[in-house]
Amino acid sequence: MTEFKGANLFLNIPIGVAHDDRLKDKDKLLYGEIYAMLNVTDSFFMSNASMAKRLNCTNRTVIACLNRLEEYGYIKRNNIYDGKQIVRREISLGSETGFTGVVTSASLGYRNLLHGGSEADFTDNRTINRAVNRAEEDILSGKPDHVPYQEILDYLNSKIGTSYRASSKVTQRLVKARVNDGFTVDDFKKVIDIKVANWKNDPKMSKYLRPATLFGTKFESYLNEPVQDQQPTSPYDRYYE
Repeated sequence: MTEFKGANLFLNIPIGVAHDDRLKDKDKLLYGEIYAMLNVTDSFFMSNASMAKRLNCTNRTVIACLNRLEEYGYIKRNNIYDGKQIVRREISLGSETGFTGVVTSASLGYRNLLHGGSEADFTDNRTINRAVNRAEEDILSGKPDHVPYQEILDYLNSKIGTSYRASSKVTQRLVKARVNDGFTVDDFKKVIDIKVANWKNDPKMSKYLRPATLFGTKFESYLNEPVQDQQPTSPYDRYYE
């Protein structure tokens, strides 16, 4: 079983959890740890003692936190048996959707928005956190990395006049996460082309033409978007089409 000692960059704490007055601060931090681990391993197996050490509290506090999170529907605990003996406990995301919008399947939790905001306003922290945490094992393992970061970043920079670095570890982890999902260099270029065409001339959206947004968890949906028709730059231009 993969060793996981906690998130190393961001904690994922949805706005509904963070603003739920029924929860204590430790409850919210613990939820963030659970959510981060589910993103990496698709299962949560950290012991109460490990969680207590991580949160600098007692085992009793951890148990109380878990009880509240389960009571309000944010998590679900399930004991796994071997015959009549409990061999481990699993924690997954709960079925309560009234506050966070999370889904019941832990393995799909990171692929769904946790609030009803715009398509790009919740990209950075969740996407970066998932990419950083999930790629940690590959990076530490010393496996050869043949992902064409430079080609992809050169293409993006050429399209929008930026200087994003292919050596950025965060960008590399985002790109590698998509490559691990089965996407190709041509897919990256297509996403860049589509979003440049759709966003470059939109003052509100052009700021999202960046690796953290383009190469995040919405990558596949961007890949399947049509290119929007360009609007005339002058109201008189339409008469000369």
